[in-house]
Amino acid sequence: MSMTNKLALAKRRSGLTSAALASRSGVPLSTVNKILSGQTAHPAPQSLERLCRALDISMGYLLDDGIPDELFLSAQCEGDGLHYLSQQEWELVRDYGVLTVQGRQMVDALLEMLLALSPLPLPTGRRRLLLYLQPVAQGQRGALMDSFEFGVLDVPADSVTEAADFAVLLTDGSMAPVYTPGTMLAVKRGAVAANQLGLFLLNRELFPRKLSRSPGRTKLVAINISYKDVIVRPEDELSCMGAILGAVRDYTRLPKGGTPSPGGADFLYPQRLKL
Repeated sequence: MSMTNKLALAKRRSGLTSAALASRSGVPLSTVNKILSGQTAHPAPQSLERLCRALDISMGYLLDDGIPDELFLSAQCEGDGLHYLSQQEWELVRDYGVLTVQGRQMVDALLEMLLALSPLPLPTGRRRLLLYLQPVAQGQRGALMDSFEFGVLDVPADSVTEAADFAVLLTDGSMAPVYTPGTMLAVKRGAVAANQLGLFLLNRELFPRKLSRSPGRTKLVAINISYKDVIVRPEDELSCMGAILGAVRDYTRLPKGGTPSPGGADFLYPQRLKL
């Protein structure tokens, strides 16, 4: 569905007239009419943002033709800070909305009973912000730390994320099958215990590995046995950025405005290791 059609549909659902929408959004009525009629093919972002707020929809929903119309209540691009509902979830919300008061009370009671029987921990709703880095270039063996991006994650406050100092996006298969490429890994600054996964910098290349030491030999060992061990030579520069705590789940990437700029890795304080 096009942007124009989505706006018109949201306007009908809201029950607003064009004049009321203009008044609520602060967008001139003539501009509203041109946008709704399709005369303005590329409306100003400020106008679209005001219309979205007035109609209680997201810019992500409005501009992404791949988002179905039925997801209008929950459809948010990742940067908007919310998540999609699946088709099944949307149907449950829709059906719940047409129940009587007694019907909703019965559903609520049944849901509470099922949650009490669930083996999974109940969500607490607490969340926190976590800085992450994303390597964007590959070196000879690992990701280049001279080329990376920063961002901020909105994450559930659980045992992993509460202990983490930052997160890093896994860009290769070295951690498979435990962690697949694309997993966001939580990292705690400091020393790495024996047989604990860590995040290492070797000559400015980034490696999520285990550190293995034996007389006369130091190497970085991957979980994935198809990856060769990385041998650390005496002349190499090896640093530990911290211990890998686990995967960050159910996170949302926040807009990048105000986050550290690329190249500002001093906050990571990598610990130089003696070879």
